[in-house]
Amino acid sequence: MLPAINPTTTKAWSLLTEHQRQLSTVHMRELFAADPQRFSKFSNCLEDLVFDYSKNIITEKTVEILLGLAKECRLAEAVEAMFSGDPINQTENRSVLHTALRNFSGEAVFANGVDVMPGVKKVLRQMKAFSKSVHEAASGVIQARKSVIS
Repeated sequence: MLPAINPTTTKAWSLLTEHQRQLSTVHMRELFAADPQRFSKFSNCLEDLVFDYSKNIITEKTVEILLGLAKECRLAEAVEAMFSGDPINQTENRSVLHTALRNFSGEAVFANGVDVMPGVKKVLRQMKAFSKSVHEAASGVIQARKSVIS
């Protein structure tokens, strides 16, 4: 099980709180004026998808502190545990399996030493069949109403 770390009790949180206080009077136009490379520093592109966070009141120091917070909260370990199928859902003491629901690679996803993908694929097929039946039923109702109106 993952350690329960309250982020608000970390050193990084204190640093972030102080940093936020320092930035509270900073305006966006000042940040862009001071750094012509701001967009390239604070955005990521993947093909035609752009994640632009340059239009937030943040600096390189902000990112540094946030990365420190992630480290202090052991985020990398939590991500690895999630991808490994470890039981990190503390309420139900089981794997979260978010990765299995989004796995279209054909690779196995293990939880407690068992490949869960056959079960996930079965449920996804059932959901698809159910959705199709709902759409067909709705289409039939719409067609019936059209014929009554005509």
